[in-house]
Amino acid sequence: MIIDLILKNKQVLIVGGGNESARKVDALLTQQCDIIVVAESVDKSIKQHADDGKITLELRKIENIEFINKYNDLILILATTDNRKLNRDIVFFGKSKGYYSYAVDDPEVSDFSHPSVINIGDIIQVAISTGGKSPLMSKTLREKMEPIIKNLISELVLNQIKLQEQLRIEAQRILPSPELRKNFLMELMNDDEVNRFLEEKKISKATTMAHERLDRYVLRVSNINKS
Repeated sequence: MIIDLILKNKQVLIVGGGNESARKVDALLTQQCDIIVVAESVDKSIKQHADDGKITLELRKIENIEFINKYNDLILILATTDNRKLNRDIVFFGKSKGYYSYAVDDPEVSDFSHPSVINIGDIIQVAISTGGKSPLMSKTLREKMEPIIKNLISELVLNQIKLQEQLRIEAQRILPSPELRKNFLMELMNDDEVNRFLEEKKISKATTMAHERLDRYVLRVSNINKS
């Protein structure tokens, strides 16, 4: 079963600094989480992310797992070293503490398998997984499917998602039921005028019109309830 963990404002630890670690860092950068990388040496991209202040980097020789005890707010641990025993020790320690734990070379002891992900504009993610049976096939399928899926998803769709996010929060504040909120967001998604502004990249105008649509919807609902 593929799930999408909500990691916003959560602490994630990656142990190891090679290519696998770099890929995991890149995947996590869109999640608005606190990323900590611990390794003796790291890939250039990891060092750059640390220099840019996007992640926390601790360079140290890893001889045992005792150093993990210093982190008190972890939710997820990813073991990406080239030492299989160390990776297992990290996973078992993480499990004992109640953290989601993953070893890049040992899906059988991990809490989950890591899917191959197609990222579209840091907004849409499509996961391809073989359940840990063949990470190579997951990667191969992703490479074949990625250009097709990206071609199907237009910039209009990405802008619709951003607008829906804003109006969903506002609708939750003023509309009393999930059904009413869903109906409004469906109307907004299919609104030709709003979509025309989004297609023309007139985001401010589209947002203003969307809020006007919400005001009208609230008034309409109120009038129905009074009648």
